[in-house]
Amino acid sequence: MPSLPSRHPGVRPSPLRWVGLISLAVLASAGPLSEAAPARVTVKTSAPTPLDAPVPGPLREEALKLLAQPTVAGAAWRRLGPEVVPVLAALAEDPSVPDVQRMRAVAALAQVESPEAGPTLQALMEDPRRSADVRARAAAALGQCLGFEAVKALSARLEDRDVRIREAVAQALGRLGGQRVRETLEERLPLEDVPQVREALQQGLTLAEP
Repeated sequence: MPSLPSRHPGVRPSPLRWVGLISLAVLASAGPLSEAAPARVTVKTSAPTPLDAPVPGPLREEALKLLAQPTVAGAAWRRLGPEVVPVLAALAEDPSVPDVQRMRAVAALAQVESPEAGPTLQALMEDPRRSADVRARAAAALGQCLGFEAVKALSARLEDRDVRIREAVAQALGRLGGQRVRETLEERLPLEDVPQVREALQQGLTLAEP
């Protein structure tokens, strides 16, 4: 810090000189400008938007109107075309949609004439991150959508970790019927130790009777 000038008798320093010396002293004690702490800047960001959130549109609104009805003819879904498949899949996972309509959205996928309907239902059924309700309904809809072509995918889910999925799959297979289904259910029955799933397997075998 620079030393202040000594006062001599009869000499009074200029006030401007005092201000200049004090300013130099303050700057010296603050250190180099490059070492000064950076100013904090607050950036306002908007809330994140879920990636799976469906984008509002005419097709989504029309699908919601149909899902609000207790029963809808398959022709109504087929009229919307294959473009409604991703819309229904998104609605099935949309927490803002009532549960009843979400389950109807899964079932409706089986009535859409699109090659993507089957793979979409299979993906919903196999994904452990989905709710058990959605997966179980997808298992039933997959059998309805693909018929005997769904046997392989459904049979693989007889070993699913979720009890409700194994139960739903056993019933879905029973509704398909056929010798292959009977053999699959019979092979699984002695390996299953959960009573409610064993009962579903027995029911499936009854349904699969020729």
